[in-house]
Amino acid sequence: MPSGSQPPDDQPPNGHRPPGLSPLVPGRGSRPSYSLAALRERLEQQFHAETADRADILIELDTEEKRRAMLREVMDYILGIEAITLSPQDRRALLDSTYRSLFTFGPLDDYLADETITEISVNGPHSIHVRRGLGKLEPVPAAFDDRQQLAALLTRVLAGAGIVLDERAPFVETGLMLAGRPARLALIAPPASPDYSLEIRLHPRQPLTLDALPPQAAAVLRAIVTAGHGLLIVGDAGTGKTTLAAALAAALPTASIVAVERTAEMHLPPHITRRAPTAPTPGDPGQDFAGALKAALDSRPGWLIVDEIRGDESAAVWDALTREAPSAYLWVFRGDIQPDRLRSALSMVIRRQQPAVEQAAIHRALARHLPFVAALTVSAETPRLHAISEWVLDDSTGDLALRPILTGHDDRFALVNRPTRPLDLPGDLPD
Repeated sequence: MPSGSQPPDDQPPNGHRPPGLSPLVPGRGSRPSYSLAALRERLEQQFHAETADRADILIELDTEEKRRAMLREVMDYILGIEAITLSPQDRRALLDSTYRSLFTFGPLDDYLADETITEISVNGPHSIHVRRGLGKLEPVPAAFDDRQQLAALLTRVLAGAGIVLDERAPFVETGLMLAGRPARLALIAPPASPDYSLEIRLHPRQPLTLDALPPQAAAVLRAIVTAGHGLLIVGDAGTGKTTLAAALAAALPTASIVAVERTAEMHLPPHITRRAPTAPTPGDPGQDFAGALKAALDSRPGWLIVDEIRGDESAAVWDALTREAPSAYLWVFRGDIQPDRLRSALSMVIRRQQPAVEQAAIHRALARHLPFVAALTVSAETPRLHAISEWVLDDSTGDLALRPILTGHDDRFALVNRPTRPLDLPGDLPD
């Protein structure tokens, strides 16, 4: 019988002894002894051997139950050929340790579980930084064993999202659920980079609702979407644009909603149809973001959510802004919230592939399809709603001005201008 069945005094919180702390487990008869750490390595090697160049197997392992079932088969095989009998406790410890190594982010797990951490940056196996809130990226002592372990982990994690890591497609951007948290994963892999460069942006485990906003701001935003007016959410990275878009999505007044996402990271109600770019495969050319946006437009939904607009889709953006019978739009845009810079940035997005478009035409399209703007910023290292404004077009000159409706500070908001477009605002909004 194997020894060491009693857990050590420094047993971790999850109740399973780390394999490296176990004494040797003897094989039967004259077979050699192994530590649980060595057995874990054998299991990992066998798993790699059985799944090498078989992305289809990895993609099929899309639930924890399926992954653990396969690992049990591999474990039983290894224990059988090595003539080793493990106690139930050691079997659980071995299975859990191997699962953690193969199917989670290993050294990143504790940081993924920390709700205060909003970003994890990995530059090669031994350089890991984390960001708490909107603070600075700071180094942490965690590290992967080597580049091979990092590459193998990325291959498996991406396969769970239906993505095959391939040197012919070294740029990856996708949405994942990591430790129960919606996340955006952006990867630059060799040969485009000397090593694997990974950025993970983490969202709250529980979805934000409009009730979490100051009541005056929530009332104005509800009034905008209830009236069917388009809304642009703008701000720098990390200010909560995607989170606010998801909160508003749950408040949209129609069941005919399509969301086009670069990465499936938003908390969305199940009745919303999701579209995202798809990677090319040997039998499928895939679809880029512009194609996903066009397909969504062609389906003529009541509302079209887009997260987020960039210059790469200039033609598709202009197509959306010039449709005669468009959907109502809820769009996200990363940019400066200052009116002149925002107007200029939006114009540059459109002109990137449409250089001949007149500025007045751009102004008319913005005023018609995205008449309201919610601007997000950072205050005291906390993302906050800065203002809700309205585009006002001068028909005689074609000039476009951003007129504030609601502004505030420290969660105290006041109505500074009545909107020109019809909105059913509460009568008790402070002026």
